[in-house]
Amino acid sequence: MRAMNQPATVRWQPAIAHRPGPLYRAIAAALAEDIANGTLPPGTRLPTHRDLAWDLKVTVGTITRAYQEAERQGLIGGEVGRGTFVRDPRRLTEPVADTGGTLMEMNVGLIDLSVNATALWPDAGALTAATQAVAQRPDLVALMSYQTPLGHPRLRAAIADWLADSANMHVAPEQVLLAVGGQGAMLTALSAVTRPGDTLLVEQLTYTGLRAVALHLGLRLVPVAMDAHGLLPDAVEQAARAHGAHALYCMPTLQNPTTATLSLDRRRALVDVARRIGLMIIEDDVYGFLKQPAPPTLYSLGPDVTLYISSLSKSLFPGLRTGYVVGPRPLFDRLATILRATVLAPAHLGVVVAAELIDSGEAVRIAQRRRALVAERQALARSVLSGLDLTGSDHAVTHLWLPLPENVRREELVRGALERGVKITSADGFSPGKGEVQNAVRICLLGVDHASQLEKGLSVVESLISNPVATSAAWV
Repeated sequence: MRAMNQPATVRWQPAIAHRPGPLYRAIAAALAEDIANGTLPPGTRLPTHRDLAWDLKVTVGTITRAYQEAERQGLIGGEVGRGTFVRDPRRLTEPVADTGGTLMEMNVGLIDLSVNATALWPDAGALTAATQAVAQRPDLVALMSYQTPLGHPRLRAAIADWLADSANMHVAPEQVLLAVGGQGAMLTALSAVTRPGDTLLVEQLTYTGLRAVALHLGLRLVPVAMDAHGLLPDAVEQAARAHGAHALYCMPTLQNPTTATLSLDRRRALVDVARRIGLMIIEDDVYGFLKQPAPPTLYSLGPDVTLYISSLSKSLFPGLRTGYVVGPRPLFDRLATILRATVLAPAHLGVVVAAELIDSGEAVRIAQRRRALVAERQALARSVLSGLDLTGSDHAVTHLWLPLPENVRREELVRGALERGVKITSADGFSPGKGEVQNAVRICLLGVDHASQLEKGLSVVESLISNPVATSAAWV
C-alpha cells in the first residue's frame, strides 16, 4: 500500500493532435477536459514538466506554459517538493435528486459542497413578484436606454438604502457606482489603484476570484499573515514596506474561506496603518449582510483610504449582476473611466429588479430568510461533524472552514469524497502563492437545496476523516 502522503503520479498522455491553436493551449484544454470528465480526479499528481514533455515530444517550456494556463484557470496547483496536483474537479451539471436513498443508489451526480452559492428556491416568489412589478413600470423603457457609467441615480439611491439596512453604512447615492456583479466591482476597484507589475497584498488565504482578476491585471500577490481572528495589521505594514505595496485586498467580515471577522480594534489599527504608509484598502463585504448586528465597515472607519466593494449575489440573486463600489471622491473620475471602458454602463434590467426588491422592502425579508437558513444549515453541519474541530468557523456564514487532523491529508480527503459522490474544496484553492498551505478544506452549506443532501454529504466527509484508512485506499 502506498503511504498516504505519497500519491502516485499518473501516466497522463493527452491526445492533442486534433486540437487547434498553440500546443500549450491544446495541452491545457485536454487537461481541463480530463478533469471535467473524471479521468483526473482532484488530488491526482500530474507528470513532471520534463516527463510529460518527453512523452508528448514537445519542449519543457511548452509544458510549463500549459501548466501555467491550467493553474490560471484554477484547475491545478503546485506544492514545492511534492509536485503538481489537480485542484478543481469536474463541475456538477445536474442537481442531485433527494430520493432518500444512499449516494450509490442515487447515482445522478455529485452533492456539490464546493460552490459558495446561496439557496434561491425559498425566494422564487419574491423574484417573480419583483420582475412582474418591473414589467409594469412606466419608465422601464427609459431605464433600458444607455445610462452613465455610474448608473441611474434612482438605482444608485436604492443601493445606498440597501447599504444602510444591511451594512449599517450610510452613504449618499452619488457616492455609489454600479458595476456588473462583485467581480466587476473588484476589477474596477483594483484597476483604479494599481498598475501592471504592482504588488497587491492579500490575506494568507484569499478568495479565488481575486486571484483571477490579479492575474488579468498583471499584479503580483503577496500573502499577509493571519491568525484565528483574521488579518494582522502589523503584518500588513511589514509586508507593505518590504514589497513596496500600495494596495491591500481583504474581507474583514466573514472572510472566505476562513470565516474570520476582524475585531473593531483590528479594523481601527488597519485603517491607521493604511493612513500612515499610504495604503489603499479594497474591502470586499459580500458576506457582511449575514453578520448582524453589522460591524463597522473599514470604509466607515476610513473613507479616505478604503474602496468598498460588494454585490447582491449572496444576499439576493447572482443573476441580477448587481455590484457596487463606494470610494474616496478623488477616485470617482478614474472609476467612471474604467467602467465606461470595460462595460460602458451597468446591466440595467438586473439593477432595476434589484431596486424593486429593495424599495419594496422584500430585500430585507430575503436577507432575514437567508440568515435563518444559514443558522439551520450550520446547526445541521455541527451536529453531523460534532467530533471535529469547528471552533474557527463563524456560525453566521454560508460555509465551514475545517482544519484536518494530522493523519488526514486534504488532497486525499477531497479525492476520497469525490469518489463517494461529494465535492469539497482543498485549502490549496485559496492560496495566493507557493509555499506551505494549511491542511484544511472548505465545505459550503447552501449550494444544495435539500437538507437531506447536505446531511449525506457531510456524513461522507465525517466518515472519511474518522476512518483515514478508507481515504488512503484511493492511493493503493
